[in-house]
Amino acid sequence: MVLATVASLEDARFAVGELAAWLDLAEGSMPFRLVRSVEEIRAAKAAGMLAVVLHFQGGNPIETDAALVDVYAQLGVRVVQLTYNFANAIGDGCLEPRGAGLTAFGCNVVERLVAQRVAVDVSHVGVRTALDAVELAGPVAPVVATHANARAVCDHPRNLPDEVVRAIAATGGVIGLCAFPAFVAGSSVATLDQLLAHADHLSELVGPEHVGLGFDFADEDEDDYVYYGYDPRWYPRPPWVFPEGIGGFAESGNVTEALRARGYSDGQIGGILGENFLRAFRAIWGA
Repeated sequence: MVLATVASLEDARFAVGELAAWLDLAEGSMPFRLVRSVEEIRAAKAAGMLAVVLHFQGGNPIETDAALVDVYAQLGVRVVQLTYNFANAIGDGCLEPRGAGLTAFGCNVVERLVAQRVAVDVSHVGVRTALDAVELAGPVAPVVATHANARAVCDHPRNLPDEVVRAIAATGGVIGLCAFPAFVAGSSVATLDQLLAHADHLSELVGPEHVGLGFDFADEDEDDYVYYGYDPRWYPRPPWVFPEGIGGFAESGNVTEALRARGYSDGQIGGILGENFLRAFRAIWGA
């Protein structure tokens, strides 16, 4: 299963065009299936197909019309990240210096997402925004951070402080370990062992049932760097070198033995490799 980013900083027109392209591809002979439920994810795997979940990595395509949430849900978007690093109409991102939370409009968006059974993703969002989202969505459905690490292990604003980790876990949510090197080990050369130190911290804090994988492998260039407005204090300039031992999807299998060597049980490993996210998504999406 992969979460495919349909849009991030772009507007509604762009997002709808990208959704149309994905739906068109899915009608062809591509080796993947667009999925909207856990049952469809399992069916795709059984058929040897890649299960693709459509994801907004930032709420900008909602613009200032919360009713668009309903439209995107009907078009197959199953996960929406509220912000991308900086502020938008929904709330503040993790690099926004003022550190405010959800706006009144953002509260409406979160309520709409929950009503439409779309997962609320608090990766890239500010601490106050994340806690506000949990407070609104948590009583009804799990909240997830699809790709984020522990700030207690690596002090980076993109990583989650323990307060947010506990809040996500209290909803039944899951945090996906992110392999982006700066989020793993700051300015140091990162390794798989350092990435799994985040798994250890999260597991000790809230239990391994709230840990998953969200590697976020990205091959971006200088144009992308400028487009997304990356802050060089927190994002090294590309090319990005992912951690030794988990440098790309081809090395994903290394995680299993590395977790086993750290003392995780087979059941816990299975959860981290995917079952934990599937449990949370089933609770959010329904049958």
